Amino acid sequence: MKTKIWTVIVLAFFVAGAASATELPKMSVVQVKGNTAMLAYSSAKEAPLQVTLTNADGEVLYHNQTKRQTAFKKMFDFSELGDGLYCLSVNYGNESINRIMSVKDEKITVSSASHCYEPYFRVNDKMVNVSFLNTWQKPVFINVYQNGERIKGANLGRDISIHTMLDFGQLKKGTYEIVLTDYVKHHSYTVAL
Repeated sequence: MKTKIWTVIVLAFFVAGAASATELPKMSVVQVKGNTAMLAYSSAKEAPLQVTLTNADGEVLYHNQTKRQTAFKKMFDFSELGDGLYCLSVNYGNESINRIMSVKDEKITVSSASHCYEPYFRVNDKMVNVSFLNTWQKPVFINVYQNGERIKGANLGRDISIHTMLDFGQLKKGTYEIVLTDYVKHHSYTVAL
């Protein structure tokens, strides 16, 4: 009898621990007035955050990196940016939560939140290893830019696990931007040679 009780207690702790470990962060975007919206992010787990607002062309309109924290709030005024589609992304660790916003005639419509994993980049001399967990299993593309000009690119496929190596041995010294594009967003990484 005692063994059964202890088994039930241990199982209850295991289930409670697993449930709290899988709790995803929450991100809401609410229209406050006119073309102004408020972002509210909260998580049970503390992490450094990267908050980014981009337009439909992928141009970064706002970027902020924070130290480890569990909450973040920010007001965005779209009156100067105009009507259009925008993506608001909060990166926490190796994951991100994203929302697409449509701004039209002082009405802001917000998509449901999408969670995705961030790619992993590792530079070793003039080689860059890229790994990405493609949970959407949609096409993934990679492009390399210098000063806004596309240097090279490739379709990496739609496998769930994507690994590639970029050889920068033939490129001149300088700063390059690697952009991995998946179904949800553009992931950027800067390399200085």
